[in-house]
Amino acid sequence: MEILPALEAHYQMHLTPLTGGAEARTFAGDGLVFKIYPPGNQKPPGGIYAARLEALNMTKAGLGDWVVEALCLEQHGVLVTRRYPGHTFTPEGFSPAALEYLASFFTRLHAIAEPGVVSRKRLEERLGQFGRTLFDLPSAQRLVGLLAQHLEEVAGTPQAFCHRDPHAGNILLKDPQAVGVPEALVVDWVRAQPDDPARDLAILTTGTLVLLGEEAALKALQTIIAGYPEPQEVWRRLRFWVPLTYLHDMHWFRTKQPAQFEAAVADKMPKALAFYQAWQAW
Repeated sequence: MEILPALEAHYQMHLTPLTGGAEARTFAGDGLVFKIYPPGNQKPPGGIYAARLEALNMTKAGLGDWVVEALCLEQHGVLVTRRYPGHTFTPEGFSPAALEYLASFFTRLHAIAEPGVVSRKRLEERLGQFGRTLFDLPSAQRLVGLLAQHLEEVAGTPQAFCHRDPHAGNILLKDPQAVGVPEALVVDWVRAQPDDPARDLAILTTGTLVLLGEEAALKALQTIIAGYPEPQEVWRRLRFWVPLTYLHDMHWFRTKQPAQFEAAVADKMPKALAFYQAWQAW
């Protein structure tokens, strides 16, 4: 990466690569993490705009203590944070204490009210999009029809501040020997914005908790929801959002990774239908 020598010179340290995502590359050095956004002010934002946005979102989410600075270097945006002594989510590393922390964290996050409500038009557009993409899957067509019956249960929901991408790669769990840090840390805040909290929890379920196994995932989800002011309402909306999230995943594989589409359908379609069919009132 061309900016790397300049960044190493600026901070007087050697940096090693961590991960590379769709928006940015991440490096580590001497207790710090450097997330580098390429130049640009498009949507989604790039460069310093993205680095500052993520820093602001982290602060809003109560994670400002982890932010060191956001700087512009050779037209790139660089978000510098303290390095969390942990690893990405694994079933083996997920403890009751980590579940308790995530439950408390998402409850606090979703208590941050935002303007506006969930748009019925947008929900209809998403269902229509998935129906078109998955046109040759009778089970998907059936599920789209079933979810359309629940639009009124979701449309008009007051929005809250949401992460919008809490999959397993964005959930870090504390290393056993680490002290003085929370049991888990939710990272990658550049996409955070107003949404339905139930959508955040649906992504957390389908992208993270499901790795525990479907039964354990359901129990963990119920534990998290129990702390919300109106758990019955959140649970009711999850009947829509969890299957919709699985439909989104299948849509993504067909349009972005078609070679893996059949495997994704075999994995995700049964889970989507099972959650919908097994759903019961709180």
